[in-house]
Amino acid sequence: MLKKYLQTQQDNFDIMRSRHGQLQQKADFEQQRAQLLAQHIDAMESNQQMRCSLSLQNLSGLKHILQDMAQQQQQRSAQAEQEASRQQQACSKQAAYNLALQQILDNRQQQQLIQLQRREQKQQDELAMQMFQRQRAAL
Repeated sequence: MLKKYLQTQQDNFDIMRSRHGQLQQKADFEQQRAQLLAQHIDAMESNQQMRCSLSLQNLSGLKHILQDMAQQQQQRSAQAEQEASRQQQACSKQAAYNLALQQILDNRQQQQLIQLQRREQKQQDELAMQMFQRQRAAL
């Protein structure tokens, strides 16, 4: 029964690890998007290159919009990283739980082996005692 439960928990752990991998990929992707957006903002024309006031206003407005987008992207990136971190912590807890279950199973198996050895030793002792009594009675 406990072996079946351990297998179920191991299956849960495998699903959790898979989910963590997906979340880590998402966090990496979001971070990459934030970096690309920052690079794009940095690569935009500078104010010194503009000669028309309307172009300067447009550039300023566009930069402002892009900076807001960059801030939102940084927040998404941070949230994705936090989610991946929480999943990693859950995986660690599940791994520890599975290890504890395995240790319980190992201890039970060891106890059963010891009991079996004791029963066999008791049977051998009884047989030896019977043989000794028969030899003694034969004399």
